[in-house]
Amino acid sequence: MNVLKYILLTSLILLSNSIISAQEWSSFKSPEQVNDLADNGEELFLASNAGLVVVNKTTFEKSIFNASETSLPSDHIQSVALSSTGSTFIGTYDVVLARFDGSDFVDIEVPEGISNANTRKLYDIEVADNGDLWVATSQGVFRKQGDSWIKYAEPELGDLFFEVWDIEIDQSGIVYAGAQNGVLKFEDGSWTNISEGTSLQPYLDSELYFSQNGDLFIAADLDSIARFDGENWELYGMPIGTIHEVRFTEDVDGVVYVNNTPNSILKLEGNSWLPHTNEQTVLYGGQIAYYYIDNQDVQWLNHNIYLSSNKNGNIQSTSISPTSIEYNKIYSIEKDIYGNMYFLMITSTNTIAVHSPDGEWSYFELPTNDPSWAFWNSDILYRAADDIWISSYEGLYHFDGSDWSFDQLGFCKWIVEDSNGKVYVASVDRIYIVENGQVSEYNESNSQLNALGTISAFGIDAYDNLWIGSISWDNEYSIQRVSPSGVWTSYNSVDHEAIKRPKGDFHFDINGNVWVPSHLAGVIKFDGQEFTNPIVEDINDLSNYNAFAVESDAEGRLYFSHQYGITTLLNGEWEEWFIDEVPNVNSSIESTIRFDDAGVLWWGSVSHGLFAFTPEISTNASHNIQDLKSSLRVYPNPALGFTSVVFSIEAAAEVDLLVFNKLGQEMDQVALGYLNEGSHEVDLELSNYPAGMYIVQLRFGAQRLIRKLIID
Repeated sequence: MNVLKYILLTSLILLSNSIISAQEWSSFKSPEQVNDLADNGEELFLASNAGLVVVNKTTFEKSIFNASETSLPSDHIQSVALSSTGSTFIGTYDVVLARFDGSDFVDIEVPEGISNANTRKLYDIEVADNGDLWVATSQGVFRKQGDSWIKYAEPELGDLFFEVWDIEIDQSGIVYAGAQNGVLKFEDGSWTNISEGTSLQPYLDSELYFSQNGDLFIAADLDSIARFDGENWELYGMPIGTIHEVRFTEDVDGVVYVNNTPNSILKLEGNSWLPHTNEQTVLYGGQIAYYYIDNQDVQWLNHNIYLSSNKNGNIQSTSISPTSIEYNKIYSIEKDIYGNMYFLMITSTNTIAVHSPDGEWSYFELPTNDPSWAFWNSDILYRAADDIWISSYEGLYHFDGSDWSFDQLGFCKWIVEDSNGKVYVASVDRIYIVENGQVSEYNESNSQLNALGTISAFGIDAYDNLWIGSISWDNEYSIQRVSPSGVWTSYNSVDHEAIKRPKGDFHFDINGNVWVPSHLAGVIKFDGQEFTNPIVEDINDLSNYNAFAVESDAEGRLYFSHQYGITTLLNGEWEEWFIDEVPNVNSSIESTIRFDDAGVLWWGSVSHGLFAFTPEISTNASHNIQDLKSSLRVYPNPALGFTSVVFSIEAAAEVDLLVFNKLGQEMDQVALGYLNEGSHEVDLELSNYPAGMYIVQLRFGAQRLIRKLIID
């Protein structure tokens, strides 16, 4: 936890109406890519954004060590280094150092003399043969001798010093640093600039590398690579443009390669850097993040969360992640009728990450017509395995079980469904309606849709009322409700001051209140009579005014996601639940939340990854239709002829299954008898039911579980 957040949390404890609650958040952050690599011959040690990944080079078995399972305070490991005695050292991006003992991180410390916890950055660590630990940071070079730290910054490194991006140590123990003002050499207790007088200007993640013959290579100056033979510099012009996040490696024949993330791999032949391709590089195309050749001439390639080896043309691959999340950029979280959670993310494989109720991770493949960026802000409606809808920047996709069809409707965002199976899709300035395979629309010419506004919020309630939020260019805002019979009711910011910048999904709580986030200004609440903004009204009792998404539980507690975690409200009492691993930075970084069927609340950020925790629900909750620690699924849904009801109960009980029609009339009741705790499945015959929407209810003791069922 950084210093600013610590001060913030400490001060909030004194507030009378706001409580800071410690929550056991589980991290599902993606490694994203390998930041650094160390090789002890038998294992690869991979520094990633989600901890240390240790891979057995023979079996490909992997172990992941992160903050949730070890003493490590931060998951983002930027660098890893091995000492000559076999010890493994790591450095996190926020400049925390530790030694890895094979199962945990020990000797955890921050270098003496480092400051400003919010802006400091670690780029590289190296261990000298004499045991000295060298650290390259945004505040200079730090050196640990025994138990003492020495800091080298502007007085030692030069007037133009600005950040140190890399450290290398040659065979004689001389230390070299790549910094803003050049390549610096530390010898006999002092620093000299060995690139002074050349046109070389290291910049932004400059990388140093000593080849087998002792030459020093540096990738710097944005578009060039240089080599230093101990006396003279040689600069190479680069055919690939900007150099960024460069890695050098070398094969057993002494040929030097450079991986210019994420564009290509080049090898040095004579005085020219030429493209290097083989079966492995062709397989992963332009998605290469790290390329490394070990002393057995095995080529290791990191692509996103995947690691592959190429040994004499035999390619093996593994994932370095425990999940299917590729990047720590989660835009939306959705849930299907079977309880699967869908995490829409930035993707290099055109997929959505899926988490099943059984805890298994898998992928859902997106339509491949559009590039992956077209789905970054999309929505998914999974009605059945042969009835799936996905929105994109280009239009609306539908999967019928075998093929994808596409309606080129332009930018589409939200997809919602009413109880009769009618699908509504929100675009920028219109709403598409899909019914019985036909597409119609609401627009300014055929409806009362706000003609001056951009649709910014969308949802449908349990009574099939459609809710629409709009933002206009002249800063006027509106919320509209469309009844199932087509009656429009409009509310605007002129008449209701609390209606400001509605943006996101509408949420409908158990008390009949309507909620929608107010972008960067709290949350809008409508109780049927009045619009209010509870967060703004109580802002003096809260440290965070954002509410990017809204959820509620069976107890009636409201959950508002913000850039650092969750704010909750129950019976007028606020609580703030922060995620320690999320940095206290940009206030506009959006997040989203969603409950799964087991009562786990998932929190995803557009910058900081995915986390989850299970809130404690009071046993005497006044509303107990859905017990979040039990679960109920109905599939197929929509159904024809029959459906399967899959459920789990916490304790043995007499269980009844009931079916109600749309009017609330009981259609059927099945006594399932006394069942043991755990999971159960029963088939429900539907041949005598007319087509339409029904409610399936499970009763055991005083508890109730409900699910909507559509019969075609």
